Amino acid sequence: MTHWTDRFGGKLVLVLLDNKFSPSIKKGRSLWGLQRDLTYRTGDGDDLITVPAGFVTDLTSIPRWGWILLPPDGPWVKAAIVHDFLYATSGTGQWKRRQDGRTRAEPYDRAEADGVFREALENRGVDPVRRFIIWAAVRVGGAKGWGTDDSRQPVSAADEAFVLDR
Repeated sequence: MTHWTDRFGGKLVLVLLDNKFSPSIKKGRSLWGLQRDLTYRTGDGDDLITVPAGFVTDLTSIPRWGWILLPPDGPWVKAAIVHDFLYATSGTGQWKRRQDGRTRAEPYDRAEADGVFREALENRGVDPVRRFIIWAAVRVGGAKGWGTDDSRQPVSAADEAFVLDR
């Protein structure tokens, strides 16, 4: 019998973001900011990925029509945040002016980031069917998100007009 080890460190504490005038939303999904660092040690134990406090995530990027089976805030949230971090930094772990968020010497490529996600989903106890569906969805549709950092939200035209009127 194999002994299970939680590879995540740090308590997950999130705050719902708003942009002063309205909630911060990306494609219909609310954006959340980490209040504390979240760490994940990869399965081989050789790399520690640290998602820094302040990092912005939409949790799991599941379309609204899929929420009945896979809500964005299920047991996969910690894995999704680590995955979002690797995607936002193009696998480098370099976010804003923070220390490097990984101990591995070379950056992760997209396939490796998706592999870390799948491994982390398993570590969180996500059943094999849901784990495969979530992983397959990011393999098929995740390319456009690679290198996209949600912490830099554009100001809407309405918000910009409101600010200029002040």
